[in-house]
Amino acid sequence: MDRRTLLKVAAAAVGAPLTSLAMPAGAQAAGAYHVAVCEQLKNQILIHPAGVDWTPANRVWSWTPPATVENTWALLSDIKFRNTSAFGWVALVTASGGKVGIVNMGDGDQLLWSARPYGNPHAIERIPDISAIVTASADPGFLSVYGPTDSDDPSTLTKVQEIQYQGAHGLWYDGSYLWALGTWTIAKYRVTGDHLATRLEKVWGYVFPTAFNGHSLDADYSDPAYLLITGGGSVQRLHKASGALTLMKPTAVGVKSFSRIASGESFWQQAISGAEHWNSYIQFFDSAGNEGVRRPLTGYGYTGKFYKSRLSSVAFS
Repeated sequence: MDRRTLLKVAAAAVGAPLTSLAMPAGAQAAGAYHVAVCEQLKNQILIHPAGVDWTPANRVWSWTPPATVENTWALLSDIKFRNTSAFGWVALVTASGGKVGIVNMGDGDQLLWSARPYGNPHAIERIPDISAIVTASADPGFLSVYGPTDSDDPSTLTKVQEIQYQGAHGLWYDGSYLWALGTWTIAKYRVTGDHLATRLEKVWGYVFPTAFNGHSLDADYSDPAYLLITGGGSVQRLHKASGALTLMKPTAVGVKSFSRIASGESFWQQAISGAEHWNSYIQFFDSAGNEGVRRPLTGYGYTGKFYKSRLSSVAFS
């Protein structure tokens, strides 16, 4: 796609209030933010405004990975957006088929860097300032750290550390610490060093009493003191300073991701029953947790298979 003007939504970045989105059951979202989805039928990333039908005309950005002989870009499974000094906005993407990468959002949406960590990668995160990348792979369970020799050149990223982490699925950097989520554990890491000396040092961890099978980590933009985690048939809120967990939604079986904006409204992807890991719509909730509008793809000529959804921290104009 042509270069667009990419503007950071300050609320998404630092937790400042977004425009309030009043969404009683059945109502339309006000459209003050964008939602990104990993859509696995066509294997693409799509971004639409929250408050309108998700049609091709209303789509503001899309990306499809390159074809590979080994099909390593199959089943896109994570998407995050980060602002960089060298390229502006980039998209961080993973595919369960084996690949992770950094996409320059403009000028042809160039794939700036890609790698193949351990099997079934489910999350990727970038550490600002030092431009390091961390990935989470579920099979056999590793966090992989990549450090650059040139912070402005992602092609110089080299694997510098591996940490065993059973069922590694979720990653989130909150500006101070990197958080990781897996089958049994949620942990907090300090990032030390830079370039090829970049390392993660564990400073705190919590082991769930039964297998939590953690899936996704995200910021709680209604209160930056918290993170949101999914797994164990629930959505939980983690207080970062104390490590205290609060159950938000106990009937959340199959939820792959949960996002909450500054006003308290939220949305999730909940996989359909059975062996499938996708759903054809994203469910929105008002600030009291009541179900609101559901967003499927409309006018695309096919039924989308959504695997994960996230609040997009970029706006397009």
